Order: sequence, then C-alpha cells, then structure tokens
Amino acid sequence: MIKQLLKYLVLIHGLLIINVGCTKDVDFGQVNDIVLTPVVESSLIYINEPTSRFLVEGVEVSVIQDFVNINIFQETFTSSYLIKAVLFIETNNTINRAFIVQVDFLDDLEQLQHTFSFSSAASPTNSPIVTEHEEVFENASLERLKNTTKLVFTLKVLPGEPINNSTPGRIILKSKGSFYLNIEN
Repeated sequence: MIKQLLKYLVLIHGLLIINVGCTKDVDFGQVNDIVLTPVVESSLIYINEPTSRFLVEGVEVSVIQDFVNINIFQETFTSSYLIKAVLFIETNNTINRAFIVQVDFLDDLEQLQHTFSFSSAASPTNSPIVTEHEEVFENASLERLKNTTKLVFTLKVLPGEPINNSTPGRIILKSKGSFYLNIEN
C-alpha cells in the first residue's frame, strides 16, 4: 500500500513539475509585431503564333499585338502592401527572323506609364532560340506600375528572309509576374 501511495505521489509530483515548469505567460501583444511577406505569382499572357499569323492575304505584316487588362493594382489591398514586382518574359523562336518584343503599360486613360523592349534572335535552323527578360519594379517605377490597367505586348518582325505560307516555325511568348507584399499592422 505504501509502495502504491509513493508511486502516486511521485506521479503527481512529476506532473506538477512538468505543468509548472512548462508554462509561461503568453504575450498577446506580440500579434501586433507580425509581418507577413508573401510573394504572389501570376501568369499574365501566353502567345503562340505560327508564321502564318504574320501574313494578311499572303502579304507579310511586320507587327502583331495582344493585350491583357489588369485591375489588380486598383484594389486598395494591393496598392497598400505591394513593395516590389518582377515581370518575367520568355520567348521561344523557331522562325528564321529576329523579333523585337515591346511591352507597354497603360493607365485607364491609355496614357503610357512604362515601356521596355528586348530582341529575340532569328532561328536559321528552325530550332528553338530561347530569350528571357526580367523587368523589376521598385520605387518610382512601382508607382507607375500601380497606375497600370492594361499591358500591350507587341511583336515586331525585323528585316530578313520574307515570310510566306510555307515558312516554317512559330514564336511563343510566356510571361508571369511575381508580386512582393509586405503586410504589417
């Protein structure tokens, strides 16, 4: 009986030590110190055009365009917490013609906020030529980005061997944005 009583006393004593030794006052004020820094990635536009897209009634055209309307920057949450943005663009060209890729950032009045361009080399053997470009938006350029409501992507064919109905190849353009947020109380 004494053994059993001693056993229970040791068990109770051990539980009390664990309970008292492992508790600490919780500082709920720390919740005000939380800073969240998520990175949100989003695909923006995908263009996959064969050489025939550069022909109108059998005649070569040197420019094609596509656009995407964006409204993410008009939301208060985004404009308040966005601290940096990076736009990644990749072209894959199998056409034996070089291209200039131009991206224009327009506001709701169609006023130019930002622009950049880069070249995509010709592919003489029709094997994929991959070109990558990265555009970083911080400080003043980030503020102009926040005014953007429309992205216009322009592909300009540079001079070279004429494109006709039998010209092989295509140009593929992929883009994505990475948006860096800093959310704090």
